[in-house]
Amino acid sequence: MSELSAIDQRSLWMRCFVALAVSLTGSWAMNSVVHPQFVMVFPAARDIASVAGVLFLVILAWWVQHRPSTVSEPSFSLVALAMISGACGLITLGLWQADAPLLCLGAALRSIANGWFLVLVGLSLCRLDGRACMLCIATAFTASYGLRALLAGIGFQEALVLLFAAPFIMVLACYRPASAMISLMKQSVPPMEASITQPASYIPFAHGLFVAILLFRIAYGFALAFESIEGVPQQTMLELIPLALAAALALRSRLPKADSLYQAAALLVCAGFLSIIVLLGRTTAYADITNGLLFAGSECFEVLVWYVLVAMGSRNKVNALAVFAWGRAASSAGLFMGASLGHAANAIVDPFDETVLVASVLLIFVAVNLTVFKGLSFQDTIDGLRPMVPLRVADVQSATLVKDGLSASVPHRANGISGALSREAASALVAERCRLTPRETEILGLLAHGRNAPYIQEKLVLSRNTVKTHVQNIYAKLGVHSQQELIDVVEGYSDESGA
Repeated sequence: MSELSAIDQRSLWMRCFVALAVSLTGSWAMNSVVHPQFVMVFPAARDIASVAGVLFLVILAWWVQHRPSTVSEPSFSLVALAMISGACGLITLGLWQADAPLLCLGAALRSIANGWFLVLVGLSLCRLDGRACMLCIATAFTASYGLRALLAGIGFQEALVLLFAAPFIMVLACYRPASAMISLMKQSVPPMEASITQPASYIPFAHGLFVAILLFRIAYGFALAFESIEGVPQQTMLELIPLALAAALALRSRLPKADSLYQAAALLVCAGFLSIIVLLGRTTAYADITNGLLFAGSECFEVLVWYVLVAMGSRNKVNALAVFAWGRAASSAGLFMGASLGHAANAIVDPFDETVLVASVLLIFVAVNLTVFKGLSFQDTIDGLRPMVPLRVADVQSATLVKDGLSASVPHRANGISGALSREAASALVAERCRLTPRETEILGLLAHGRNAPYIQEKLVLSRNTVKTHVQNIYAKLGVHSQQELIDVVEGYSDESGA
């Protein structure tokens, strides 16, 4: 990024690399060493923790869309670190005393806190440029697999120490770049307001991209649980396939489209499900191949998810936290659903019934990809987001002094437009030439004055959705994508009339 020097970029790259590698290794320790211990006390504790983590991320995404100024990185991080400390103690005590409530509470606290740490890592990655970001993610995944190989066979106590230490490392690595991103978000207009006047810079939470994340993470959750032995996932070296692919793509002279990873992930997941149908119905000797293919496809998509969420956050830093929190919520929800499906498959005794279940899942997976996601392009989604210049709250407040009856003594200079008569005349001329309706003409005039969506809602006594619809229609008729572009058009007409 232009605001960072080459030295700062290298330092930031290393910080993000360390934080992400540690995070991935911690997740592996939780899934492979700690979670299997829950089976002996209360297996549902893992599911409860997953739901708690998803709910936290959903609430966080909603909250920063509406109340970004209330988010404090130091406070949130300190609370999350305290929660991790308490979680490790509660998990240990819950397993030692076979106390299900303590175990559930500890697991839930850990899941919630980990969601915040993942957000910090994502915000930090948003400050890297595209190629450096992709290479950092691929390298961090590869390093994580190296750490897993070194830590293979660790016991519960060692895994718990890792889970305790990992968040502190992540916070130390990411607090500066993440704080800068959060500070920018707090000073800007809330995304829920800005998205009305700058729709091209925002992506709705109902977008197919988030549905795709959910679907692929279901496959990953299924791979984690399917054919697990006493709750321990069966992983193989085939998982290195997507990491090698991601690294190779990042090192190319021209950064490839994100859809390359998506296509590779879909093929690997389909191959994994097909191998279950063909092989596991007859013999268990090929379990490594089956799980390896599913894991490879899921890990390939996980690399893509990190990159896509970060790329979108880089284009609209004000909304980066909300996008990343929502994306991770979809990921965690899919993981939970897939794991539940995998455990259900493990409970089936008859190989034929198991094959029918897997075939049904595969059919749904393929059908959704061929229908719902037929027109979805991850790269087009990224490219379609217009880079946004944040509009500060202070600027909006100064531009809406008229609301308090102060405009008579304060000349408007919002966005370089001066002179009420020429502004109104230019707005009327634009409205006439673009054939705007009377209501659209009113809103055009307010937008040209630099008014924001809440002011327009109150001034014209309209609902948020009504204002949003009118603004979309105005932008379409004028051929613009943001309020600033609209102002530029009106300003141009104003200059012409003045000439």
